[in-house]
Amino acid sequence: MRYSSLVESAVDELTRALMEVHREMRAILGTVARGAGLTAQQIEMLCVLENRHPSFGELAELLGCDKTNITGMADRLARRGLVARQHDPRDRRVTRLQLTDHGRSFGTTLKRSVAAAVAERYGDLRAPERAALAALTQARQG
Repeated sequence: MRYSSLVESAVDELTRALMEVHREMRAILGTVARGAGLTAQQIEMLCVLENRHPSFGELAELLGCDKTNITGMADRLARRGLVARQHDPRDRRVTRLQLTDHGRSFGTTLKRSVAAAVAERYGDLRAPERAALAALTQARQG
């Protein structure tokens, strides 16, 4: 097998594996979200807001959606008391989102639910396999 064929094969294998993990996580998030009266993307937004106060444009980029979707999600989450808008002190034209205290507490509950579902789905992985998977994802974040 030629080198380029080996590389293509490895990329295809990686792509398939990542797509499968993505599909499984979307299913898990969807199940947890429905139980909480949210969408999977709203859960993702709450997770992003845990350690950041992004603008609507930054949120759209982080979540891979249109800025108009962010406005609707923010409105729904704000009505539930989970997020609050705040003007950027450096540029009053920019609106940022942040979790409320209730949103932070609710987010912790959601994370526990997601963790329980992940543990159930991937419970058959041995500790070294779980550690390797976690290390691989963390390596790409930094």
